[in-house]
Amino acid sequence: MALSRKKWNTIIILASAMMIAVLTFIDSKTTQLPADAMPLFDSELPLKQLQINAQSFVNNQGLWQCSDNVLNCKQWVAAWKSIAISALETEPVHTSSAIKIILSIENIDDAQVWLLFAEEGLLQSPSFNWYQIPPSLRTDLLPIVNVQS
Repeated sequence: MALSRKKWNTIIILASAMMIAVLTFIDSKTTQLPADAMPLFDSELPLKQLQINAQSFVNNQGLWQCSDNVLNCKQWVAAWKSIAISALETEPVHTSSAIKIILSIENIDDAQVWLLFAEEGLLQSPSFNWYQIPPSLRTDLLPIVNVQS
């Protein structure tokens, strides 16, 4: 039994409306921060410097400077300055490899080594506490590097 053009149009319209509803629902759930999300850095102890592998950025008298080969400097700095995290009670399951992050904070002499599991949005502190990064804040946490051939 063949469907008429009118029935096909109806099916396409209903499928499109359902897809829009699903995407709207997903977007509303990923853009909101969880109620327990707290900023990692505050105004009294702001981020001074961050290093991932050979790429870094540093606050030099109010101006943020990145390594020369970082292409998304402004977005990378903004992502880390505004990062919020939620504490986790137990160690979560993680399948990706850890990325070592070295953080320096204003008025604190010692740098801290954190571990980032980028695919799962997990952070592990130097004291082995676990934190979840909301999905909406995970973009731009890693630098985009200009690879010279």
